Amino acid sequence: MESKPVVGYYGLWVTLTYMSVIVAILGIHFALIENVRYALVCLMISGVCDMFDGRVASLFKKRNTRERHYGIQIDSLADIISFGVLPAAIGYVGYEPSGNFISLGRFDTVIFPIYLMAALIRLAYYNVIETELHGQNKKRTYYEGLPVTSVAIIIPLVYAICHIFNKSIFGIYNILLVFLSVAFVLKIRVPKPRAQTQIVLCALGLPIIIYILFLCFSK
Repeated sequence: MESKPVVGYYGLWVTLTYMSVIVAILGIHFALIENVRYALVCLMISGVCDMFDGRVASLFKKRNTRERHYGIQIDSLADIISFGVLPAAIGYVGYEPSGNFISLGRFDTVIFPIYLMAALIRLAYYNVIETELHGQNKKRTYYEGLPVTSVAIIIPLVYAICHIFNKSIFGIYNILLVFLSVAFVLKIRVPKPRAQTQIVLCALGLPIIIYILFLCFSK
């Protein structure tokens, strides 16, 4: 047994995961006070943290078995907050490009739990497979189902496109969440992005976050 005064692990290798959660909680706060743009910025920052937390953790070669298993579990628990709860919280606030908020109908109250359940199932399944691969000393080369972290780029991108055309994202938000929910649990192979692909994704996401930040400060 470990002789520590508190449970959990707090090394540098898990810092980005904890940062992702903190930023996501801030994003939920912004969503609840009807500041969707700041919430979307938080969603993207959480996505960046998640993208690199695994690579940072891999630099610490001396982690023991418990620490490695803890990293797998805490990453998925963080993801359900960052990419499950936060997008659902954003969905409860309808935002018009003019700055007027609109009320969402009953249909949304059904979609949001479905979306959260799909994200939860996807993450739990990921943990099972990841634990098996770790026990066999194998590395993952592809994902089964769309990674939930993809919403960190998909939702802000759709928001930016809608705003450019003077449309509200919440006119299609239900459809978007349904699409994402199905993609999470559909057993399709999605190649695991390599370092070069991650850099490209960051490069694609940078103009989006700059655009949304510009909208945040333009009011």
